[in-house]
Amino acid sequence: MGEVVRFLSDIGVDTRFVSVMKDAVLINNLRFSRFSRRREELFKKHYPNIKVVRSKIFQMICSRVSRVLSAELEPHQRIFVKEGDDPLSYTLYAVLEPYTRKYGVSLVSGPEFDFIASPLTLDHIIADAIEKMINGKLIVGPPREDYRGRLLYPLSRVPVAWIERWLGVGPIRVTGDNVVEEFLGFFEEVFPQFRENMLKSLDYIKEGVI
Repeated sequence: MGEVVRFLSDIGVDTRFVSVMKDAVLINNLRFSRFSRRREELFKKHYPNIKVVRSKIFQMICSRVSRVLSAELEPHQRIFVKEGDDPLSYTLYAVLEPYTRKYGVSLVSGPEFDFIASPLTLDHIIADAIEKMINGKLIVGPPREDYRGRLLYPLSRVPVAWIERWLGVGPIRVTGDNVVEEFLGFFEEVFPQFRENMLKSLDYIKEGVI
């Protein structure tokens, strides 16, 4: 992939705003990447088997992710990313890959790292909070660390429906509790923005504001 990145840079693409995958180049921000149609044609002449994906929904996902990572990451940190082809693992790697150039981070699978990247989405976090509320447990939001080390949640502001639409996959279950699923469906119908508002409340709790 290093060769592909170098070629993109040579033709004027800002590779900090594209994700270079095995079989595709995903545009994270069309304007900032400067990946014009003319540059796409030139790229395809050299790499006909690599797709160029101009997905608006993926760009929306990356915009949400950038808000999380800009507040959490520092240059040259090492992020442990579990490999996998399932939708959440693929998305997690895709959104983190450009930060190897944007922040100079390393995506690692070995024992030494600064963060462990979690694939939990906004829906997973909200479902967990609702489940705790139903069962009378303390609601504290996702943990900052576990026995392995510090945790990073790049997809914590991304609705799972966006990932489903982007990848064209069936429903991704965010909880094994049918009652919680019903609550999520009910709130979605009466107040579609409830996830974002609940997450703000969880952030207040996490910071000790309330």
